[in-house]
Amino acid sequence: MILLKDLLAPWFHYAGNESVAAPTIDSRKVVNGGLFLAVPGYRVDGREYIAAAQSNGATAVLRHTDVPDEHGHVHRENGLVIDFFQLNRQLSAVAAQFFLPKGWHTRVVGVTGTNGKTSVTQLIAQWVELLGQQATVMGTIGNGRLNQLIDTGNTTADAVTVITQLNDMSQQQIDVCAMEVSSHGLVQGRVDAVPFEVAVFTNLSRDHLDFHHSMEAYAAAKRRLMAFPSVKHAVINLDDSVGAAWFQELGELALGFSLQNDTSATIRAHSAHYHHAGMTAQILWPEGMGTLNTSLLGEFNLANLLAALSTLYAMGYSMPQLLELAPRLQPVAGRMECFTAAAGYSIVVDYAHTPDGLDKALQAARSHCDGTLWCLFGCGGDRDKGKRPQMGAIAERLADRIMVTSDNVRSEDPVAILDDIRAGLLQPDAALFEVDRETAIKQVVALAKPGDVILLAGKGHETYQEINGKRRHYDERALAQQLCGGHE
Repeated sequence: MILLKDLLAPWFHYAGNESVAAPTIDSRKVVNGGLFLAVPGYRVDGREYIAAAQSNGATAVLRHTDVPDEHGHVHRENGLVIDFFQLNRQLSAVAAQFFLPKGWHTRVVGVTGTNGKTSVTQLIAQWVELLGQQATVMGTIGNGRLNQLIDTGNTTADAVTVITQLNDMSQQQIDVCAMEVSSHGLVQGRVDAVPFEVAVFTNLSRDHLDFHHSMEAYAAAKRRLMAFPSVKHAVINLDDSVGAAWFQELGELALGFSLQNDTSATIRAHSAHYHHAGMTAQILWPEGMGTLNTSLLGEFNLANLLAALSTLYAMGYSMPQLLELAPRLQPVAGRMECFTAAAGYSIVVDYAHTPDGLDKALQAARSHCDGTLWCLFGCGGDRDKGKRPQMGAIAERLADRIMVTSDNVRSEDPVAILDDIRAGLLQPDAALFEVDRETAIKQVVALAKPGDVILLAGKGHETYQEINGKRRHYDERALAQQLCGGHE
């Protein structure tokens, strides 16, 4: 509980003596004595649920207003309602004012970029746990300890939920939380009051242009994370052109990493060797050099490992100790996750759903492939249509055989999506097309030979397909495992 006047003190003077319990933006989750934050959302307007929140026990309501002169107005006719100017932009700060204790324990790392966020956050958490400390993640696959993840539905949850969960982690004495920070979350202010100690940038390539409309706006959204006042270190991928430019702008705040032997990088990898059991590379840092051995696959996973290593190095962890523990790191579920059949072929399940992601996944699979490299992929419905022919062209160029199928078609005609992909192919007659994803996978597996690698791109860790607005159960990792075990 907190006095409402103390909670509101940073914004305006309130003379009442009411105490309030945990704030929420969901009227159904109001606790007795709680504070309801009534804000307009993308699907519903929380201001229409004030009465419901009060009937569920809300002591007070903060109500969003777009009129500056209404800021701080108090209404008591039907329960306590206080107008708050642009409350939708202050949710994170209000939640932080309530939750964040003075004795904050958890060190928070924010990871942003088009690809690699999930892998980098999970690798950071794995390394911290291997060092004997406690770590959590927040992101696409879920929030919490690595073996106890709870799905939130979004890469970055709503502003109040983010702060609430971080507070819970601090109370549980979690040492490090590695959080995926999406461009949507940054633009919409969902993490504005999060006390990030380290901000990490992985890369930038085409994605979410249906939301941002231009690559410049998309990059600017990601760049916001580097400007948080709490950030002590900005860990930047110098092999990305956007990252290289930011590195120059950020000055002493920035710590760069590179796979391409960029001499301005604090941490570099060279002499990488890719083999059937993983990869090996030499790592250089200011105080020395050591060998990284890992079972993870592909160059982009080496970049993810370097991002995680650089982050932990910036936080003061021992580089030799981190390298010693590296062979114990496990692949992230649905991220270049390899299933090997007794018949001699392999199925690699990866979440790649952008042009850059597919490019990197195929290059990674090629370095571990002795036979034919197959690529099975689709594109999501109701999303950026411009990337569809691009992904078709990438698959045709980098794979030996391709199967074009469905991803989450949502409300679109799946055949129309396949036609958009077909437009990017130089030799469409050489490709296979099948709308039903499971049928398509089984067709490719039936054609596979020993030494072949089949990349299943787009679904990764997801356990559903969204068709006509409804999600049906579909677990591609389980299917891959089943097919590898049953193929003759």
